[in-house]
Amino acid sequence: MKIMVYYLYFALLFSCIAFVGCSKVMDENDLDNEDRVLVKLNFTGEVNTDESPMTKAFSSGDLLGIQVKEGSNYYAYGLFDDPSKVSIYLHSGKTYSIECNLVKEGKSRLTYSSGYYITINNKRTYIYGVGARVGADGYGLPFLQRMSNNVSVTPLSNSFTYSSDVYLKTLNSGQLTIGSDKVSTIYSNARVFYGKRDNIIGGKESSIPLELKSGSFGIKLSVSGITDGNVTVTIKNSVQTFHTNSNITQDTEFGTTIWTFYDLASAWQYADNYAENFTVGVVWNRGVGVTQDLGTKTVQFKRNAVNHVKINLSTSTKSAGLAVSLEEPEITNETYSFGN
Repeated sequence: MKIMVYYLYFALLFSCIAFVGCSKVMDENDLDNEDRVLVKLNFTGEVNTDESPMTKAFSSGDLLGIQVKEGSNYYAYGLFDDPSKVSIYLHSGKTYSIECNLVKEGKSRLTYSSGYYITINNKRTYIYGVGARVGADGYGLPFLQRMSNNVSVTPLSNSFTYSSDVYLKTLNSGQLTIGSDKVSTIYSNARVFYGKRDNIIGGKESSIPLELKSGSFGIKLSVSGITDGNVTVTIKNSVQTFHTNSNITQDTEFGTTIWTFYDLASAWQYADNYAENFTVGVVWNRGVGVTQDLGTKTVQFKRNAVNHVKINLSTSTKSAGLAVSLEEPEITNETYSFGN
């Protein structure tokens, strides 16, 4: 019986591999030469670009993933670290939509993997050296390739692959796979820009601007007024803890950490006012052996802002007050004060 089970498993496995190998991928030479137009993609918005696309915001260590759809069908995708090479052939008269995800320092921050895996019955089976067309080496979230139930890393090619069934579907997610340990969290410790544009008509424009906006936010923490004992501060939301700082015994200011919202599409769409609720908790373990729980406060952390949480303690502090101020135009400073 076990032999039959293994036989069926591997038969299914190799049928999936064959499916990967036969997937429809077009070279640019396969496109209809008579109606195709080469279009340059340029980037605007909070990436702070001028006449030369992304020269101010883009560095050689950044990664830019792009997915293009023709009508409702997937059309082309690519992963770039050179914005000068972001050009694509579009068919005159056809309607396109384009989605982009830019991870700052992505080449050093994101996990680079060899091989790819196929999901069978919710189990990941890693295949090496098979289906090089999909890319035996490359980057995972947010640049995973998908095809049916199969998933693959995406190679850094600096060119578009024209495909109707292989696509990058997670570009609107702030969940990244980071580091050699392949750690993936819902809110990633990285700075990400996102953008999309619909209703692009092929042949109407030789250069298409795409507005990218930051999907990230910063957290900064400072604690003052400790007269004895130690303080524990926790910053979290309903799904993740961002800071747990314990045994703070003196006035301390912690450096800024940058995070990315999970729902990049909403952060982009509602960029002017986008914020999410976070909870800040403070516990003061007094030197006389008494634990003083100052409770929790719900605060809104704003997009593209350094949200500064200031804990101000005193022997009379029983609860926390809240104050907000805005100081800088990009990754601005928001201040949340607890105590007097």
